[in-house]
Amino acid sequence: NRAIKKMYKSMIFDKAHEKQEIGKGSNPAIIAPDRASSVLLGVSHKRRIIHKTTKHNGQEYISRSLPSNYRHIQGVNRLEVETILYCQDRGFEVLEWKLEQIKAFFYNEDKIVLIPDILVALRIDGRVFVAFIEYDTGSEGIREIEPIVIRDKIIKYKRYKASKLWHEEEWQSYFDGVVFPMVLFVTEDSKRVQFWNRKCKEYGVVGIGMVTEKYVDVLDRLIEVARK
Repeated sequence: NRAIKKMYKSMIFDKAHEKQEIGKGSNPAIIAPDRASSVLLGVSHKRRIIHKTTKHNGQEYISRSLPSNYRHIQGVNRLEVETILYCQDRGFEVLEWKLEQIKAFFYNEDKIVLIPDILVALRIDGRVFVAFIEYDTGSEGIREIEPIVIRDKIIKYKRYKASKLWHEEEWQSYFDGVVFPMVLFVTEDSKRVQFWNRKCKEYGVVGIGMVTEKYVDVLDRLIEVARK
């Protein structure tokens, strides 16, 4: 316990605030591990907060700012934490949690590049549940009644399934036959859920949409079905 406490006291974190209008105070701080923390934890380091060095009167100053996609990064991290806690509570096992694995292939001579936000595989009482997860902050195509970026993502999943290239993917080792993962769409904008579900049905993709607050509830219901 002393060693763990010592390690945590030694950890270094980056901190930055989202930009706020003058006179309205500060938004909550966004905290991310610095390089020293990654070394202590034995994980690869990826800088999440942007550093910019400037000089004034011979003195160096470092300003910190958030990347444009910080809300998306936070959302994906939140899902990972909620999934781990969910599995720990129920005695399940997280077999895989892989981020942004590129699937590049040709469909009718057109090059398709699909980059799922997450591939998750969970071991549940001897069975395995596998799914792709797309996290949506609701910021892309915000003025579109039918967001093109969401529709195009579903079409890419349809074409990826039709390509049959996924027959050789690692997750197939968990099953006796070929299995294509369900596609979960987790969004901060409730208006997009119905659109996702409707388009998945239209394009023949097995997918389901939900708002972020309902992620664990929906995951629990899906796993209950998978266990039967």
